[in-house]
Amino acid sequence: LGALAASAATATARPPGVEVARLFGNMNKYAYYFTDLMVGSPYPQETSVIVDTGSRLLGFPCSGCDHCGHHIDAPFNLTSSKSARWLPCDSSCVGECVNDQCTYRETYSEGSSISGRWFDDVVTLGDPDSHNAQVRARMGCHENENKLFYTQRANGIMGLAPWGTDVSGGGGPAFILQDFFKDKAHVNSRVFSLCLASWGGELTVGGYDPSYHLPGSTVQWTPMTAMHYYFVYPESLEFEGGSPSVLALKVAASNADFGATIIDSGTTFTYLPSPVYHALVNAINTKCGSGACGGATREGSCFRLRDPTRGPVGFPNLVMHLRGGARIEWPAHGYLHERGQAGVWCETFMENNLFQTVLGISWMLHKDVIFDIEKQRLGVVRANCPEHHKGSDYILQDEIVNARLGDALLRSADEARAMLAPTSFIGRHVGGCLVVAAGVMASIASISGWFLGALRMRTRARRWGLGRERRPSALLPTDAETACAAEAEEGNDILWTGHPFHVEPL
Repeated sequence: LGALAASAATATARPPGVEVARLFGNMNKYAYYFTDLMVGSPYPQETSVIVDTGSRLLGFPCSGCDHCGHHIDAPFNLTSSKSARWLPCDSSCVGECVNDQCTYRETYSEGSSISGRWFDDVVTLGDPDSHNAQVRARMGCHENENKLFYTQRANGIMGLAPWGTDVSGGGGPAFILQDFFKDKAHVNSRVFSLCLASWGGELTVGGYDPSYHLPGSTVQWTPMTAMHYYFVYPESLEFEGGSPSVLALKVAASNADFGATIIDSGTTFTYLPSPVYHALVNAINTKCGSGACGGATREGSCFRLRDPTRGPVGFPNLVMHLRGGARIEWPAHGYLHERGQAGVWCETFMENNLFQTVLGISWMLHKDVIFDIEKQRLGVVRANCPEHHKGSDYILQDEIVNARLGDALLRSADEARAMLAPTSFIGRHVGGCLVVAAGVMASIASISGWFLGALRMRTRARRWGLGRERRPSALLPTDAETACAAEAEEGNDILWTGHPFHVEPL
């Protein structure tokens, strides 16, 4: 694809068929990543949206909203856009017809919800400096936000998950990725990638940017099923031996240990089935006992480093093997994260009460994660992703909460863990039935708005250690259909770490 700009703030030459947008946010202060959209004409209005591979709704508050929070950008003023139009209440309406209006309502497992009316308009990916092309897309105009959606800093959410078995169309109403892919004049292939840095990153539609890949690193490809969610198939997880004389320490030895597994950028932490989670905790204790990991000492779900200035350099790398021979490293800077106090690094993986795995932001960090929908495969490679900041004014509130929660986590790790534990997650996202593909933490909302990392389910209240999470259901195709149908009949919702998502049969 050639070299793309490390910063989209300055227009640079880039190959045709690729569109690029800057990402903002981070795991620690926001608990999610977001980008900008320019909506409407003749004077496009900027709105910020969380980038979520675990849901499909693109929506944000509009002016006149009955109950919407204070976000980064002003609500979208639909009357100011000459190209906007409300979607009719006819057979094409996806949702419910109320008073001759096509409406929607999404409820997430942790209790947050959004509702509003469907409209369509022209939209451009990224801010004005991105120089991307306009497409016409269906969007949601929020008229009511609750809980995490109400408190998050980003205005709305942009779901990037496939609607059905094929994102090229046909499986359901168009969603924003389909609209981008249909623009053949500007987007060459049905591929997109997320490159997440500690702060911000880059979203590329139509391909990926190899100039960010670390020297000597090659893209590791593994089969992927794009069916409501992006499913992959891990086969083992282990700590590296470190040298020929030191054997690797197995955490999980087969695909059967992980259950249904999805890639979810809307979930802050990584969620593992109980047996794998406990095996991983035990393995870390074995590896790092008696100060073996640079003299670090365990404090609840965290470690206090002997030398805070060096970071967790003494901790071993985790390695995940996936179907097809892919070998993905998960270094300590990913499965641990510094929060609250300097030198205190806490686990970024959580226990999932369901037999499912959600590979969230903590697993995706410092990698270029490539969703090749065309060839039904996922590519992962270590990368030096570009950093972008929105401004300290947007995160000041999060930092204050973070400072207070940092100590609280150490004092009450078990309580915090219980509050943030994912509830369930079966839904359209991830094969089978992630009932809540994106939301798995119902109590997370109660933890104040900061790191809800795992809970942030879609909205992200500023997660604190939990982040939003989704709730994948059990198995993929066959058994999954039965599970999803059962969940749907019971009226269960899909969650993602912070936002609501309805469960639907496959």
